[in-house]
Amino acid sequence: MKRILLAFLLLAAPAEARRRTRHVQYPKTERPEDDLRLKGDAKAFSKVVVAIVAPADLALLEGTELKVQLRIDGYALGPLAPGGPVPHAHLIVDNEPALEIDLAAPLVLSGLRKGPHALRVVLCRPWHEVVKAPHAFALARFWLGPRLEGKAGRAAEFVAWPDPKKPILTYVLPIGEAGKDAQDLSIEPIEHEADSAVQAEPQRAPVLDFYLSGARLLRRGDKVRVVLDRRELPLTTEWKPLLLKRARGGAHKITVDLLNRRGLKVKNAVNRTDRAFATP
Repeated sequence: MKRILLAFLLLAAPAEARRRTRHVQYPKTERPEDDLRLKGDAKAFSKVVVAIVAPADLALLEGTELKVQLRIDGYALGPLAPGGPVPHAHLIVDNEPALEIDLAAPLVLSGLRKGPHALRVVLCRPWHEVVKAPHAFALARFWLGPRLEGKAGRAAEFVAWPDPKKPILTYVLPIGEAGKDAQDLSIEPIEHEADSAVQAEPQRAPVLDFYLSGARLLRRGDKVRVVLDRRELPLTTEWKPLLLKRARGGAHKITVDLLNRRGLKVKNAVNRTDRAFATP
């Protein structure tokens, strides 16, 4: 009789848990971009596409301002109504902190130094979670000002330009602060408060999130190494947001690297990111 009762309890507990889960109520949404039930790798986003129309890849440009134009298919940017959730994209210049944009209209980026640059775009949910679809990422490389000739030019490009034929790790969150040698970047127009999207899904601890192209995270495959405040965390073998539970209130430093299946760093211009950030 005790065995029968124990078996009944083991079978009943998961069913009860499932019944409780089904009663969780989420706000009704008119589009998948705003749906809290959908994660970044949801099938609803599997066919989204983002492309950088301008600048063209490998372009040689003059001037001090850069016109940025995107083409986005299958994913809406901006709020459906004033005050609503804000699906957006993160624009990453070189490997500096991401800039948030919520419209696909042409934008003007200023503050760039002369030389080779890499521009990356990653689509994000209203609470900044990265959309993990095959084409939710775009890359463009360009020179601003005269290109250096010969070995000097090739060496500058090697340092600044990721090779799109190799795996690329694009760090997005925590956005953090620019370093002391960072460019003084600004982008226009932005028509909403920078923090309005964060309120859609508040987090109790900061979250590490990134876009991965040309690689696959597995226990016996590629991995992401995270060092938080000089302490190495367990290797990341799944492509999903990582809650940084140890990053309590105060200032923190994080380093992220992409490793291959043999545990060696995957060499590409932007695969290592060092960032400082603070939590309340």
